[in-house]
Amino acid sequence: MKQIVKELSMFIEKDGQRFIKEGKALIQTKRVEIKEGKQIEEEVFYNPAQIINRDLTVLTIDTFSENRQPITILDALSASGLRSVRFAQEIQNIKEIYANDLSLASLALIEENIKLNEISNVKIYNMDANKLMKEDIKFDVIDLDPYGTVCPFLDSAIHACDDSLLCITCTDSRVLCGPDTQKCFAQYGTARTKMNCFAENGLRTLLYTISQAAGRLGKAIKPLISFYGEFYLRVFVHVIKDKKETHKLFSQIGNLFFCQSCQSFHVYPYGQKEEKSYKINKKPIPSKCEVCGSLFKINGPVWIDEINNIEFVKKMLTNLETKHTHFQTFDQIIGKLTGIINQHEVSSNPYTYNMTYLASNLKCSNISKKEIYAGFQSLGYKIAQCYLQVDLYKTNAPNQAIYDIIKTWKKIKYGDNYLKNIQENSPAYTILTSEIQYKPDFTFKPTFNSAKMFYPNLEGFGPKSKAIQRKIIELEGEQAIKKQKID
Repeated sequence: MKQIVKELSMFIEKDGQRFIKEGKALIQTKRVEIKEGKQIEEEVFYNPAQIINRDLTVLTIDTFSENRQPITILDALSASGLRSVRFAQEIQNIKEIYANDLSLASLALIEENIKLNEISNVKIYNMDANKLMKEDIKFDVIDLDPYGTVCPFLDSAIHACDDSLLCITCTDSRVLCGPDTQKCFAQYGTARTKMNCFAENGLRTLLYTISQAAGRLGKAIKPLISFYGEFYLRVFVHVIKDKKETHKLFSQIGNLFFCQSCQSFHVYPYGQKEEKSYKINKKPIPSKCEVCGSLFKINGPVWIDEINNIEFVKKMLTNLETKHTHFQTFDQIIGKLTGIINQHEVSSNPYTYNMTYLASNLKCSNISKKEIYAGFQSLGYKIAQCYLQVDLYKTNAPNQAIYDIIKTWKKIKYGDNYLKNIQENSPAYTILTSEIQYKPDFTFKPTFNSAKMFYPNLEGFGPKSKAIQRKIIELEGEQAIKKQKID
């Protein structure tokens, strides 16, 4: 097995220029030219922390392209052209690649990087991405990796998709996962509430927004794989024009009724299937939490269907181990893919539980992973560790069963001190003094698949500021004096 990351990226100095080796590509992100007594430096955005994003993109597109005619890819916001170069060199089934960027600095670098890598099937465009996607061209793959939110590009991208793979990055994790809930509602149309499983909630918010853009154009989406990278979210969705699938959207969107006192929740779809069509959901909406009696907060609308296609992920894993062993983030990706596959039995259950938080809510120490699995499996329920956040678990057990497992464990461990430091009339007191309906057996021998899904962040990890696109330096003798910066 390789090291987690061979290097954050390999930097090579040649003829006074600095090159970056990533995947099978060799590129430069900075271009220096002496012209009319001036030194012109042009630089474009490059973030080495997103190597896993680009490795994952190459793998996903390569898997999607199997058993298809040679594909056409749009790299809509190309910057240095790194993605386009990697696509050309690491994916075989490609007809042509459109590398587009509005920046003239990017245009010059894309041309030089294509020549540097001796690539012939890349077309370079210098257009507004939205205008290009509104042209009469249907792409097999569109890759959107903007600085911030993808929302300004969504409608145009869906327009250009027809049985296509849409690859989307959003780096506004503060909006999708963090405290900026007002902006989330304004941009994504979801009223978010604070919860432990913020990464999955962010991905479901993003998928909801994409599904609505698709639905307006009579199209539907099928998520293939969803990924969270701490400061960004990445989703890969198959966009199709299918009337039946569009109608199905009614049952794929819903609200999450969430209890902030005990973290219990109910998922409520807007629609449900009745015979051959989908009708509005007529089931009663829960008024309060059945576990602790507190009022629910509404989180939604969100995507409540699956966020990964398990069969597609299995194909990705096979391709990774047979065709892409050169990836610098090989171990990280194999861990994430294995984690997704390991939770296949509960993948249809939206959202997850933080068992550490639930235990602390009842003022008891952490329950070991072995005991957690024993408790759930002894009751006949499935459970798997979430691949998105380290302390979270996905299960098909009801809220009451989850707390009964913790209550039973606390009674065994704490005995007469079971209610010590628990304030009367608090949610914790209500939970601990209620009757235990589900009685787990912690001597049960559990089974679980393990995969190393989480690694420490490397040096330099995190979002980067936008690069200065052009810098002009007037040369006076041997001294170079900075004259101006042009964004």
